Amino acid sequence: MNERTPPPRDPGLEAFLEAIEAALRSRRGVDHVLSPREFAIARGWHDAGVPLATVLVAIDLAFEADPSISSLAFCRRRVEQLAAGDPRGGRPARQEVARPSLPELAERLSELHQRLQELPPRAAALPLQEVEEVSDLVAVAGRPNWDYLGQRLERIDALVSAAALEALSTQELEELRAEAGRAAQRHRGRVDSHSLEEAIERLVRQSARERLQLPRVS
Repeated sequence: MNERTPPPRDPGLEAFLEAIEAALRSRRGVDHVLSPREFAIARGWHDAGVPLATVLVAIDLAFEADPSISSLAFCRRRVEQLAAGDPRGGRPARQEVARPSLPELAERLSELHQRLQELPPRAAALPLQEVEEVSDLVAVAGRPNWDYLGQRLERIDALVSAAALEALSTQELEELRAEAGRAAQRHRGRVDSHSLEEAIERLVRQSARERLQLPRVS
């Protein structure tokens, strides 16, 4: 009887998981080993290309909002929100996210359209045009092509993030960058500096959207 060959080790994944366990252990003040569910969540981030720095910064933000967190699952939304702030990719797999109904999506687009109209015209022009086109598509779609629609929604979110940065004053942007830098400070030297700077930029974009109350649609 032939013995099964064990699956090859993935040092990158192992280091990714160990860093997350260390972050949870540091924040909770007790030993923490990832449960099977937490392992699946963390592996999903790794497989989707979410940088470790983004995960660690998001975990810190989640604990700052609620120090009583006991599981990585309670950090999931914060991690995926921050990961979604990168318009070039690195998002969790789309199939893991619940798909909204068309009426729900139409409502989100309508809310975003209203918020965009409150921004300076120079910043809002491109995302407004895209929102109006996709809103028209959603209004007449009985059975939409969700892959195509998802791409359009991701484009909207990328344009809105850029618009949010353009709409804020220089002083407001400096404040957001300082806040993001402080949030990432404890991880300097623990992860590569390039990934950490990218995480800071994601956090700035997310914070700008939150300040201007610009909802995500993708």
